[in-house]
Amino acid sequence: MHEFSIAANIVRKLTEVARQHDRKLLGATVAIGPMSTVVPELLSEAWKYVIKGTELDGATLQIDRIPIRARCRECGAVTEGYDPFVKCQACGSMNLQIESGFELQITRAELADGAENTSAAP
Repeated sequence: MHEFSIAANIVRKLTEVARQHDRKLLGATVAIGPMSTVVPELLSEAWKYVIKGTELDGATLQIDRIPIRARCRECGAVTEGYDPFVKCQACGSMNLQIESGFELQITRAELADGAENTSAAP
C-alpha cells in the first residue's frame, strides 16, 4: 500500500510549509485523479496514522477527487469520469487524449493565525 509513503511525503512537505511560516497546520487539501493510482480512502487512513505524534497531529486532510477528462481523437467529444478504463461516451472509441486525471498534488494548506502559533513563547 503506497498510500503510507505518499502520506509521509505530504506530511514532510506540509511540515516545511508550517515551519517556514512559523504557524501550526490546521488542515490541507490534496487533489487526486484516478490515473494516479492512489486510493483516496487509504490515503485518508494513512494520513491519520502518519501525523499521530507529530507537529501536524490533529490536522485534517481533505481529498478532492479530480475526474479523468479526455478528448476523443475520433469524434472530438469530451468525456469525464472516474473509471481508469475510460472510453468516449459519444462514439465508444478508446482513442483518447487524456487531459486530466493524473493529479496528485497538495492544493491548499490552512495555517493557524499568528495568535494560535504553538511554537511561540508564552
